[in-house]
Amino acid sequence: MVNPMVVGFAVATVLLYIVGYVKDPGNVSKAVRETLDLLFNPSQGFAYIVVAAFFLAGMLSILLPSEVIAAYLGREAGMKGILIGTAAGAVTPGGPFLFFPILLGLYKAGASVGALIAYISAWALLAVHRILTWEFPLMGLEFAASRVLVSLAIPVILGVAGQYIHDLLFSGP
Repeated sequence: MVNPMVVGFAVATVLLYIVGYVKDPGNVSKAVRETLDLLFNPSQGFAYIVVAAFFLAGMLSILLPSEVIAAYLGREAGMKGILIGTAAGAVTPGGPFLFFPILLGLYKAGASVGALIAYISAWALLAVHRILTWEFPLMGLEFAASRVLVSLAIPVILGVAGQYIHDLLFSGP
């Protein structure tokens, strides 16, 4: 089955290239060069990072024993898994091109929906590397501490609620 999101991106891309061509036919070659530079320029290299991240995810799903994932992040781990997911999300560095393939590997290895929702939420709200690099130096200690303290419980709440909703909607009777 074809992924509708892929089709949507493909259609949007073709339409934008048509608009660019109508405005100036040279726009197409400029856009292609810019895209290739963004993907393969050694100083940026997003394509290399994404490919490496998916290889990492594939190996994680094989090397991490499903019993270990189940014990620490699986459905059976319950609140412990959600708390571990929260802690792991807070200390996981990198952008979404690295982060989500890792989550995919954990999911395939048996991590629960609740633990992964907590992981994603903590990564978005409590990422230590972003707090120390950006938020604290730019916004100051009072702001950073206030925001972090008010955000601490959110990944746990979302993990519990997400697992409940998932079980309600997608688990059999």
